[in-house]
Amino acid sequence: MDLHLTTETEAKLNELALRTQRGADELLEEAVDRLVIWNEWLEDKVKASIVAAERGETTPDDEVRAWLERRERS
Repeated sequence: MDLHLTTETEAKLNELALRTQRGADELLEEAVDRLVIWNEWLEDKVKASIVAAERGETTPDDEVRAWLERRERS
């Protein structure tokens, strides 16, 4: 598999590799592994949310707005 990075991203990757004393390949492998895991988690959450919505398990808009307003004040 070929990987094409922008010059800026490659420079940042190399800087990170130096700072962390790790290889760029190791950092890329870890990043891809985490991305795959995160995407699988997100896909599972979206599917579960769709199923819940189809069952009518939703929250009214006014409750969501109130919750968001409380969070912003905290």
